[in-house]
Amino acid sequence: MAVLPDAPEGEISRVKNQLRSGRFCAVVARNEGLGERMAALVEGTPHARAGRTLMTSRGVLADLAESALGAIFLARGWEAARDAAVAAFAPLLPHALDPGVDPKTALQEAGQRQGRRVAYELVEETGPAHARHFRVHALLDGRVAGVGEGGSRRTAEQAAARRALRDLEGGVGA
Repeated sequence: MAVLPDAPEGEISRVKNQLRSGRFCAVVARNEGLGERMAALVEGTPHARAGRTLMTSRGVLADLAESALGAIFLARGWEAARDAAVAAFAPLLPHALDPGVDPKTALQEAGQRQGRRVAYELVEETGPAHARHFRVHALLDGRVAGVGEGGSRRTAEQAAARRALRDLEGGVGA
């Protein structure tokens, strides 16, 4: 990656994974107006309402970005797809370079530097199907290092990782 010529391989992998995550793909789709284009295609049909709803879904937007790049590849080839991807994702690079973006990744990297094993354990899942609540433990070498809660398992894991990272970097539990 020419932007990070002296970066270690792990840092380059982290940045690449951030850029190709669903979150970043959804931002690209929003920037390119793909959700609005999709909704416009079904306007005036029985699917118009669903189109307007789907155009705000992060998962759908991420899929649209990936599909658009795939279509460019099929229609124009590798060079055109690469150029389109670079142009679409380049504005997001400063955000991907920020190591504080993802606490789980930061905890994994900090744990690896110290030779520690990181895992997550779902300890509680409550509430009705439409309003679930999750409690997760972040484990370092099998011991609880952080507890997190949230409306999704991922949110709870991120909160647990954030707390465990604070302790790990502060020397608590090391």
